[in-house]
Amino acid sequence: MRFKTTLTITLTALLAGTTPWVSAASDEMQDSMAAAKSGEFSPYVDAKGTISRPPEFRDKWVHIGSWFVREDDQASGPGVHDVYAEPSAVEGFRETGQWPDGATLVKEISSIREGQKTTGFAQWAGEAGVWFVMVRDRQNRFPENAAWGEGWGWALFTTESPETTTTKNFKGEGFNNCFGCHVPAKDTEWVFIEGYPAIRDSANYGK
Repeated sequence: MRFKTTLTITLTALLAGTTPWVSAASDEMQDSMAAAKSGEFSPYVDAKGTISRPPEFRDKWVHIGSWFVREDDQASGPGVHDVYAEPSAVEGFRETGQWPDGATLVKEISSIREGQKTTGFAQWAGEAGVWFVMVRDRQNRFPENAAWGEGWGWALFTTESPETTTTKNFKGEGFNNCFGCHVPAKDTEWVFIEGYPAIRDSANYGK
């Protein structure tokens, strides 16, 4: 079903503007570095594999790219899809060509606004509706948790549940069928990197 009809979008104030490039001293990067030094897998994953939505990702993470999915009869998720990654994860990808263990990606899907501007007819992001979070797991840490599979943890957050994931199974129904959506990206470790100009030229997947 289509995004605008399957999700109830609560109208809220627009989130703060994004700062796409930040110093390595950001709070989120410090959290990730501290987690690595302590042996902790990720500051966004608890001992049972439950994923939380990273705070302040729009302010302190790297905006790696956007997707624009127009509203038509074939679109299951129309909207503006903005994707962010931790600075440390981006640095790791640029060094190796693949996402490092523990790397976290956040995709925020917003409604589409449009109108005539001085440069012409324009479209832009409106209110945020859902957030997807992926956490790279190269060690299969949570084999009993169905929200984890294919080397990633998968989580969906909505405006009705912004702090608690609704994903119980990454092969679930509707927007929780993460596996079905990402099958075309299997050869690039389940991530559609072609849409991310901040990192795609560094990709190393044997092609």
